[in-house]
Amino acid sequence: MISVFARSLSEFCIRHRVWVTVIIFGSTLLMALTLLKIDVRTVFSDMVPSNHEYVDVHETYKDTFGGSNKVSILVQARDGDIMTQPILEEVQRITRELAKVSGVNPFQVVSLASRKLKSVSASSMGIESVPLMWPDVPESDAGIEALREAIINNPLVYGIYVEPDLSSTLIQMDFYDHLVDYSKIFPQVQGILDASPVADQVTHHVVGEPILYGWVDFYLDETVSIALISLGAMLFALFLLNRTWRGTLLPLLSGVVSTIWALGIGVLLGFNFDPLVIVVAFIITARCFSHAVQLITRFDDLCDGEGVEPRKAAEQTMKELFRPGLLGLVSDAGAILCVVLTPIPLLQKVSIIGAIWVMTIGFSAVILTPVLLSWVKAPLRNAHPLNLRFLLNAVLSVAVKVVETRARFFVLPVTLVLVAALVFKATDLTIGDATTGSPILWEDSQFNRDSALINANYPGTEQMFVVLEGEQEDVLKRPDVLAWMQGFQRRMERLPSVGGSVSLADIVVDVRRNLYEGNPRYRELGATQLENGELISFYMQGAAPDDLAQFADPLFQNGSVILFFRDRQGETLRQATYQIRRYIEENPLEGVDVRLAGGSLGIIAAVNEILLSDQIEAIALALLVVILSCLAVYRSSASGIFFIVPVLISNVVTFAFMAWQGIGMSISTLPVVALGIGLGVDYAFYIVDSVKEFLEKDPEADPMDAIRQSLFSAGRGVLLTSVTLAAGVLFWSLSSLRFQAEMGTLIGLWLLVSAFTSLFVMPSLVRVLKPKFIFGDRPVKAESDQGMERLAQSTH
Repeated sequence: MISVFARSLSEFCIRHRVWVTVIIFGSTLLMALTLLKIDVRTVFSDMVPSNHEYVDVHETYKDTFGGSNKVSILVQARDGDIMTQPILEEVQRITRELAKVSGVNPFQVVSLASRKLKSVSASSMGIESVPLMWPDVPESDAGIEALREAIINNPLVYGIYVEPDLSSTLIQMDFYDHLVDYSKIFPQVQGILDASPVADQVTHHVVGEPILYGWVDFYLDETVSIALISLGAMLFALFLLNRTWRGTLLPLLSGVVSTIWALGIGVLLGFNFDPLVIVVAFIITARCFSHAVQLITRFDDLCDGEGVEPRKAAEQTMKELFRPGLLGLVSDAGAILCVVLTPIPLLQKVSIIGAIWVMTIGFSAVILTPVLLSWVKAPLRNAHPLNLRFLLNAVLSVAVKVVETRARFFVLPVTLVLVAALVFKATDLTIGDATTGSPILWEDSQFNRDSALINANYPGTEQMFVVLEGEQEDVLKRPDVLAWMQGFQRRMERLPSVGGSVSLADIVVDVRRNLYEGNPRYRELGATQLENGELISFYMQGAAPDDLAQFADPLFQNGSVILFFRDRQGETLRQATYQIRRYIEENPLEGVDVRLAGGSLGIIAAVNEILLSDQIEAIALALLVVILSCLAVYRSSASGIFFIVPVLISNVVTFAFMAWQGIGMSISTLPVVALGIGLGVDYAFYIVDSVKEFLEKDPEADPMDAIRQSLFSAGRGVLLTSVTLAAGVLFWSLSSLRFQAEMGTLIGLWLLVSAFTSLFVMPSLVRVLKPKFIFGDRPVKAESDQGMERLAQSTH
């Protein structure tokens, strides 16, 4: 049925080639006009998963207990400490300027110069609770010395917002999530720091999600440049090896048409284009190149090798390669479409656009390329004198030799042994970030160096909060609830990755200590709910209502415990959430529901749990798509199992490489992995289907002749595209974004493994296993006799 449709489609397209060309190029022009409205930016809400308990907690309390876009700025003295008037005025200047940054939550700007950090002291008049350095900076040495003493005697500030040796201080700010625009926040914050009047006295170090994605946006021009250089390198390699202009320009034209259609449809759907998914776009463009090169290679074989008239050769090319081309596109699109089941908007958008992009290749390459080839009049003319085809033929000759000799019987067991060893390594793959710094940037990047500096001197730049929801007002003042907070904090601070914690209990014990002239022996909770309420009242004297917002709501019914982490690795978050759940189970609170987890790490933990639970399902569904596609095309369940072989090999090698290089399975890498499933089987479709096509034309042909013809025709296209595309992606290693460099290497490895699996493993399996969907009802004995005779001749 597919053969009939392919013949009808090819005849129609070539017969009406003018109209087909006009329609495709006209549609491309219309789509190109929509690109004037393309939105290239990272949207925070795209990375927040839906229907997860952590996200529900975060969304409910993010405006009070802290959001997921917190920025930390370290002001460090170049010499001595920060307790000088110019440096303290710099802290004040930055604090005030940060309140003007786009999308900032002014109630979540905390520093020495804010009213939220207070000094609690006892006097004959009672307890005094006054801001440390608000509204003015001390002007005298005595005032600065008093500030120094107040900082040292305040455990909620000393070591948390001011380094123990007083050489630096932290300024923290948070944003309203729905107003976050990374492209605005990054330059505004950098502008504030660059305008420092005391740059000779201090250094500034800044971290946080808005800053991280600001760096991604900062390198956008570089990313586009590398993509163009990589594209140019691939075209040059194609030109060098193909030696024809049509073999170089037609794949480029197909890729451009496909890209314009996909991006245009994305604009019409209202999707933004995240800079981080440029790598995914590059993979799909590479697939377009691959399909076009296969068509051109077959056209050259027919037109210039067998003397078929160009128009007829173009029609025959489309007909012969329609089946493997369609199978490859459906497998690619289906594999990445499985990611849409992951409840993360960014992945869902990438999945939809990726699937659409892949399917546009059916028009830009499978149809347009043969139609344009039908106008070729001159025979094959070499565009340059350098002939490197002998390199391709040398590899293909080795592949043929493996299939011809008894070496083919060793291919499967050797492959199984290697894959088994790699599976063992692949089990070390990390879900979530696998490095201490951000995996998006290099370890020696300014962002990661700043992060390492802050984490070394402070409790941690990453925060997570756990919420206590009470059934009644003032429940947080109960001694057992405050004692639960203290016990929970001590348990969590035993984890190496947790640098510290803070809660309402810390305020209560500190106020009580000050009632006894700062004696540390009295850092205890009140014995009753009433006493704890009075201690909190002392702290709130002269304070604004929102000064306790990060610890409790105004009714003291809901509160939080804030945990500071030194990294955001997947294993760190798994251990933390496990310990939190375990403590909650072991220490139940009557009338209080403890929920986890909000803050930036709460969101990341939710993403990791979703990826852990959904990635196996997504990969299994993608493999099922491959099997069902093969079943529909070849009407054989064995064909699906047969084509799973290259998919498993390429994926196992890739996962093992990711584990070896410390690349975690994250929200950024999952689309690449999903696309790789289709990437691992495309080449095999062309080579195996070429064998089937040969035997369908000549049922009496020697299977070895069919395999030989397939390797030197479809195999040449596979080798040509894999080598040129792999050479092109090597330029991604020059990127200032570590993620893109690693994904470029990963794609190159994937291409080469898929190609060599298709060239060496699949033909051997075809000849050894003799699948019925390829050979039909041919008598096996006759082929076996011919094979033994050929083997004897080759041995002789």
